[in-house]
Amino acid sequence: MNNHIILEPAWKIREIARNALKGYWKPMFVATLIFYLLTNGVGQVLSYVFSYDTREVYVSFGLPNDSYINYPSVNYGGSIYDFLVGGAFTLGFTMLLLTFFRTKRVDYSLNFEGFSFFVKAFLLQLLIGIKVFLWTLLFIVPGIVAGYRYSQAFYILADNPDYSVTQCVEESKRLMMGNKGRLFYLELTFIGWALLASIPTGLIIALFPDSGFFAVIASLIAALPAIFVYEYVYVSKAAFYELLTERLVVVFPSTPTDNTVETTYTVYEQAPGQPQETPEEPTEPTEPTEPTEPAEPTEPADKNE
Repeated sequence: MNNHIILEPAWKIREIARNALKGYWKPMFVATLIFYLLTNGVGQVLSYVFSYDTREVYVSFGLPNDSYINYPSVNYGGSIYDFLVGGAFTLGFTMLLLTFFRTKRVDYSLNFEGFSFFVKAFLLQLLIGIKVFLWTLLFIVPGIVAGYRYSQAFYILADNPDYSVTQCVEESKRLMMGNKGRLFYLELTFIGWALLASIPTGLIIALFPDSGFFAVIASLIAALPAIFVYEYVYVSKAAFYELLTERLVVVFPSTPTDNTVETTYTVYEQAPGQPQETPEEPTEPTEPTEPTEPAEPTEPADKNE
C-alpha cells in the first residue's frame, strides 16, 4: 500500500492549525499547560527532590574535594518518572489533540486517557527509544532521521488502540516515507517563536544557576509563554498527521485570482480510539408535487329523458 506524500507547504499547514485554534486558543492553552505540568513540571520537581551528588565519586578517583568545583549531580527522579508514565501521558495528549482537531471539543480528561492503554503506551515509547538510540550510535544524524520515521506511532495508536506496538511503528515508518523532511521543515519554521518564548526561561537559569527549588518553580512559571508556542506546534503536527492519513484534504480554488484555500476534512463525532461511524449522506429533498385540481362534478342525468 502506497503512502501519501504531503504536498502542502509548511505555511499552509500552520494556517490550517491557526484556523482550527481560532476561538479555542485559551482552552487549548490550558490543555497544553496541563500536559506540560504532568510531564516536564512533575519531572523537574522529582529531579530536584531525588538526585545523587557525584562529588564523592569524583573524590574517590583522586580529584580535589574543593567547594568551588561544581561536580555534576544525577537527577534520576525525573528520568524514572518519564520512563514509567511518559508514554501514557503522550498517548492521552495525542488523543486530546485529535479529538479537538476533528470535533472542536477540548476534553481535559483525555490527558489521562492514555493510562487505559498503559502497557501499550509504555512499550511503544520503549521500542521507539531503543530504535532511535541504536540508530544514534551511527553518528547522530541517523538517530534524528529515525525519530522522524517513528514520529506518527502515537497518533496511529490513538486512532487504532487494537494495533500492536510493532504495527504502530511499522505503519509510522510507511507513512513517513518521503515525508520526514517535510515534518522537519515544518518544525524548523517555529524556531523563531521557540527562541523568543525561551528568553524568560533562559533568564531564570542565568539568575539561579544552582537550580534550587525556587529556581525550579520560577522556571516553570517562566515557561508559560512557551506554552502558546507548544500548542501551536502540537496542533500543526496534528494537522500534518491528518494530511498524512488523508482525513484532511486541502482543496485549492479553481480561479487563479482567488488566493484563499478551502480546507475540508472528515469530522468524527467519536474520540480517537472509538469505533468510527460512517455518517449517512443526506438525501436530496424531493420536489413537492403540484396539487391536482378537483374534478368538476358531473350533472345528474334527467330521469325523464
